[in-house]
Amino acid sequence: MKYLRTLLFISLTFIVLFFSSCSTQKNSGINRAYHTVVSQYNVNFNAKEALKKGEKELETKLQDNFTMQLPVYNYAAKTDISAVYPSMDRTIEKCSKSIYKHSMFIRGKEYVKTMDDAYLMMGKAYFIKQDYNQAQRIFNYIDRNYRGKKWNCRDEGNILRARTALRLKHYGEAQTILDEFQIETMNKSKTSKKTNMLFFAASAEYQLTVPGGDPLAAIDFIHDAVKNKPDKTFKTRLYFILAQLYEENGHPAEAQKYFKRVISRTPPYNMEFNAYMHLATNYDGSNTSRIAILKNLNKMLAEKKNEEYQDQIYYAMYKIAQVDGNEEEMDKNLKLSVASYKVNGFQRTLSAITLADKYFEKEMYVEAQDYYDTALLTLPNNYPQREAIVAKGNVLRELVDNIKVIQLQDSLQKIAKMTPTQRENWVREMINKYTEEERRQQEEENNRMLALMGTADMANINTQTSNGKWYFYNQSLITAGKTDFFRNWGKRKLEDNWRISNKQQLSSDQMALSNNPDLAVDTAEYDEDGNLIKGRETDPKKAGFYTQDLPLTDSAMNLSNIQIANSLYNLSIIYLDQLHDVNRSCNSLETLLQRFPNDSLVLPSLYMLYLNYTSLHSPKADEPKNTILTKYGDTDYARLIRDPNYYKRLADQEKIMELKYESAYESYENGDWEQTIEQANQLLSQCEDPVLKSKIEYIKAVSVGQLHGKEALKTDLIKIVTNYSSTEVAGLARILLLNYDDAEEVLIAAGDSTTITKVEQKTNPFVFKAQEDHYIVVLVQVSQLSVSKVKNDIASFNDVFFSLQKFNVNSFYINANEQMITIAKFNGKDYAMDYYDVIIKNETFANRIHEGSIKIMPMSATNYTTYYNKAGERPQYQQFLKENYGIGK
Repeated sequence: MKYLRTLLFISLTFIVLFFSSCSTQKNSGINRAYHTVVSQYNVNFNAKEALKKGEKELETKLQDNFTMQLPVYNYAAKTDISAVYPSMDRTIEKCSKSIYKHSMFIRGKEYVKTMDDAYLMMGKAYFIKQDYNQAQRIFNYIDRNYRGKKWNCRDEGNILRARTALRLKHYGEAQTILDEFQIETMNKSKTSKKTNMLFFAASAEYQLTVPGGDPLAAIDFIHDAVKNKPDKTFKTRLYFILAQLYEENGHPAEAQKYFKRVISRTPPYNMEFNAYMHLATNYDGSNTSRIAILKNLNKMLAEKKNEEYQDQIYYAMYKIAQVDGNEEEMDKNLKLSVASYKVNGFQRTLSAITLADKYFEKEMYVEAQDYYDTALLTLPNNYPQREAIVAKGNVLRELVDNIKVIQLQDSLQKIAKMTPTQRENWVREMINKYTEEERRQQEEENNRMLALMGTADMANINTQTSNGKWYFYNQSLITAGKTDFFRNWGKRKLEDNWRISNKQQLSSDQMALSNNPDLAVDTAEYDEDGNLIKGRETDPKKAGFYTQDLPLTDSAMNLSNIQIANSLYNLSIIYLDQLHDVNRSCNSLETLLQRFPNDSLVLPSLYMLYLNYTSLHSPKADEPKNTILTKYGDTDYARLIRDPNYYKRLADQEKIMELKYESAYESYENGDWEQTIEQANQLLSQCEDPVLKSKIEYIKAVSVGQLHGKEALKTDLIKIVTNYSSTEVAGLARILLLNYDDAEEVLIAAGDSTTITKVEQKTNPFVFKAQEDHYIVVLVQVSQLSVSKVKNDIASFNDVFFSLQKFNVNSFYINANEQMITIAKFNGKDYAMDYYDVIIKNETFANRIHEGSIKIMPMSATNYTTYYNKAGERPQYQQFLKENYGIGK
């Protein structure tokens, strides 16, 4: 027995030593066999398991938007896929190990049959991580090096190569790859059903993604994909997409056929439900069908399992009303759909935008803005035409803000113009209304609480918690709990968000400030000595609450009128430039001119009114035109009416002056001081532009200084500061004047209020360089948190989420209270932001950010140096991040 164990040990040792000596540079049968077997059943196997695990995790992150055309493949937002990074990184690591240890790539040829599998899995992992540039590099490598029948991954790699180009929006490249694949592979050799299915699915994806794609071609490709036996889940998805495409392209019978086929395959409930919704809206318009469908939809509304789908049910009812042309029912169901929002941000956005657009088309802009605002609350990042929706919402918000200013100021003026007795009566009436409403709400809450207590009494069971019975069966504990609740919270309605239910409704701004106290702005008013002026009245039961904003003095009334006039002018511009509503623009201008004939905006309003009526070919254009020519004949507006090319001639003259200035500046650069002075004097007699004149004066002053000394220079610099104080050149002149011993007196004498310490307003010292190397900086409050603990947590985080990348992590003090941890480095802004997006969502770091013990920021190499060396400039970096990285918006 002992002899056999010894023999076995020697044999195993020999085998291990023998195979461990197998070279990857010597092409022999035993070497090929060894590396093929070990790579396939060891590292490649582990890579495949990690890839499968990551794909399964990714499925839990994917959410389909059934309000839009489903894509062939669903891609999660990049910020939502960090959970699969560990699995994908492990796949990449194992594949890299397989290639490094077992690839026999000799004289441009690979001899280990499993290497294309390793490369394909690595490419897939990068594709899933949405690192499409790396994925493309690997798929290109597979295409170049693994041609021939013995390799089984090139076909799938090329299909993924086309999909990668599509994700990178390289549409021409994607089309070329698919066309070449069809010619070289699909038409010349017998391919597997899997390859066929993947090719047709990718072709359909191309048609549904590329701008101007052909949906009918997509339908054909999807039919071909279905014929090649996709798995059950994917086949059901393709059926749903087919049904949507048929519906969108006017084939309701085919659409119903495939929606029914989806339902018959017992898909997930959200897909089944949405298939039913589409069937409900694809009806023939007959009264019988309408009654049957609405009956079914109302039944679904009543079912508890459909509570979170009520918004979609109401939207389906809207679609039925749309077929019927019933405007009232359409609006009602859209409003109910928006109001029934639970979890589906896509549906609320779709319903709100649909209703907003209806109002917009009717020129009901205030109502449209309300629903655009609602849509923006849950507008997903990947919603179609998101930027256009945000832009239109912003335009409408600006419009409505100006309308509300006019309405508010008109109301305040109306009350201000009452007699004191009338005003007192109005205030008393407002207080009474508020008191009555408060009493009604209190009575309603009391009745609710009595009903709740009565229900609790009915449920009273005489058992004791100490004997192991349920807490809510013990009446004494229920009563004690109620008492404690009332003491802490008072009497509240049974409603959502009951914690914020108080006598005054919280505004959205107040809610934002409660979440972000740092955003709070001190709105209190102070006198010139810094003493607090009496604050605003906030009690609706006091008269001051209603009278504090009334324009009761001439100056206050004048300010109120200015606000109205400015808002009317703003409205005219928004109507004209943003909404292309010329008539409403004219109405706003007419109102401004009628109400405020002496306002400073009268002249530009008259000119805009003239242009508006001219564009409408209206004879009304003559009135503002004649007014401008007679009352304001010596203005640019009158010159423009007389000569439409007036500004063009001015521009031509400015170009001539610029050329002359360039000639003088050339003399200045060449040190020809007398020539510079001569040319400058000529230009100053011809030039009317103050900015250009300031530049001419500056080169003249320096030239005079060169010829006649510092005192002569000082005289001309003072002239520049005095006559051109707001120009950039005046800033240069101030800097030069600071070199004189009497600089402060000189500046004061020149009428310049700029102090020596504030010669120029500081500009942000940080510069945006997206392609430059970046760092992630973690600022740690050392009094709250151990820096070593944070560094250890960063190391652990990197091991899990960025295991393939090697970072240097260093730390040092930047002041007595803060240490700066630097994670280096990243190849440009995009890679740094990928890391930033993941780390700030990690629970460990997110909690610390919330409590204020750390702050995390991306930073380019140049800005890193500035931030470290210029402590006084650091506060400006937050604004820089907001403007250039979208952080803190």
